[in-house]
Amino acid sequence: MSAQTDKNTKAASVHAGHRDRVREKYVSNGLNSFADHEVLELLLFYANKRGDTNPIAHKLIERFGSLSTVLEASYDDLICVDGIGDTAATLITLVPQLFRRYTCDKAEKNQFITNPDEAKAFVAPHFFGLTNEKIGIVCLDSQNRVNNFTFVSEGSLKLAQIDIRKVAQIALRNNAASIIIAHNHPGGIATPSRNDVETTKTLTNALSLINITVADHIIVSDDDSFSMATHSKFAPFFMMTSCESAPRTGLGMSQDDN
Repeated sequence: MSAQTDKNTKAASVHAGHRDRVREKYVSNGLNSFADHEVLELLLFYANKRGDTNPIAHKLIERFGSLSTVLEASYDDLICVDGIGDTAATLITLVPQLFRRYTCDKAEKNQFITNPDEAKAFVAPHFFGLTNEKIGIVCLDSQNRVNNFTFVSEGSLKLAQIDIRKVAQIALRNNAASIIIAHNHPGGIATPSRNDVETTKTLTNALSLINITVADHIIVSDDDSFSMATHSKFAPFFMMTSCESAPRTGLGMSQDDN
C-alpha cells in the first residue's frame, strides 16, 4: 500500500468516526446542542457520502451570514459555493419548502377560522421562508371551515397584477361563502401600503357582486402579521361588503386601533 493510499484510508476512517459521533449526538439530543454550522454539516452528510462537510458548512455560513439565510438561498447562489454540487443545493432548498408543506398540511386538517388570530395563524405558514411577494386567498364555507388555500399572484399587491376574474373563479369553484386575502411583505413590516388598501377595496366590492364576502386581509412579514379587518381604519371595507352581500360569514372581528 502506498503512503498516499494509506493516508486516504486513515482520513476516510476519521471522517466515518466523526460522522457516527455527530449522528449519535443528534439522536440523543436533537438539534438543540448543535451550532448552526453543525446543523448544515449534518444535513450535508446526505449529499456528500464520504467527504468532510464541516469546512463546506463554514463556507455556507460565511457566504450567506446565518443558518436561516443559507436555507433561504436560491439553488443558483448555493451552487456557486465551493463544495456544493447539484445534490447538496437541491437538498438545502428542499428544507424550507418541506417545512412549509408540513406546517400548512398540519394546519389545514379540518380547520375552522372563526377569528383574526386563527386567520393569521393559518396563513402565516404558507409564506414561511418566501423571499418574494405572493398573494393568496383562503376559501371558507358558510360555517367558516377552510375549503382551500391558493396562491393567485406573485409580486406586490397592485390591481394591475391581480386577476379579479381568477380570484372569483377560485372562490366559486371552492364553494366559498367568504374569502380571506393574504399576502406577504418579505423583509418588511406587516402594515398595509396604499396599493394594499386600494386593491382590498376593489376586491371586496367586486366579490360582493357575486355574494362572496371578503372577511379579512392578512399581511405577513418575516416575524409579524396584521389583520386589516381588526383595525378601525380598514374595518369599514369589510363591514360594508358584509352588509351588502349574503351570506354573512364574518370572523367575529373587533375594531382596534393597535
